[in-house]
Amino acid sequence: MNRLGVVLFVLLLAIGIVNAGCGGYVARATNVSSTAGSSTAPSITNQPASQMVTAGQTATFIVVASGTAPLSYQWMKGGASILGATSSNYTTPATASADNGSQFTVMVGNTAGNVTSNAATLTVNAAAVAPSITTQPASQTVTAGQTATFSVVATGTTPLSYQWMKGGTTIPGATSSSYTTPATTSSDTGSQFTVMVSNTAGNVTSNAATLTVSAAAVAPSITTQPASQTVT
Repeated sequence: MNRLGVVLFVLLLAIGIVNAGCGGYVARATNVSSTAGSSTAPSITNQPASQMVTAGQTATFIVVASGTAPLSYQWMKGGASILGATSSNYTTPATASADNGSQFTVMVGNTAGNVTSNAATLTVNAAAVAPSITTQPASQTVTAGQTATFSVVATGTTPLSYQWMKGGTTIPGATSSSYTTPATTSSDTGSQFTVMVSNTAGNVTSNAATLTVSAAAVAPSITTQPASQTVT
């Protein structure tokens, strides 16, 4: 091989090596793009409703919310967080009159944000007071043919209901604070009348009142007429 041939061979070999080297080290990179799913902030679909209870009872508030899970909840009373109240519903402890008018809200959150509910108001009514009889029905004395009226005075949470009884048996329709008998007869004498007063908190039965029926007055009747007399 002449000098020119050697030079060409070396050049070709060099080019081949470079190409081979390039072929060995060239890498094609493909960008892989992925679109991560975006979170949806919470939205309240059912607001907590106001509640009315009687003192001593509990009240439960509920919220319904949508949004990307998991959702977190924090209930508040008057704007202050309630310790441990972290679910979609909240039940108060036994209520007291001091809780009347309290407002409850809940903040619902996730990684995309949070939202606070409308305020729900708690109304606490005073606990019912069982009835108490302040004036017992009084015994009555009448004459046969007359009526007798018995009455009672009671206190307690209204409405109060009444049921009068004669000898322990309920008298139909006798459901007010007073009761007037039909026209009496001598057979009614000695009858005892009571009344049971009731409300949502309980009931109480009065003392017995006794009915005394006197015989009706009898108009005078002459059984022996005056006899004629002759004198000297």
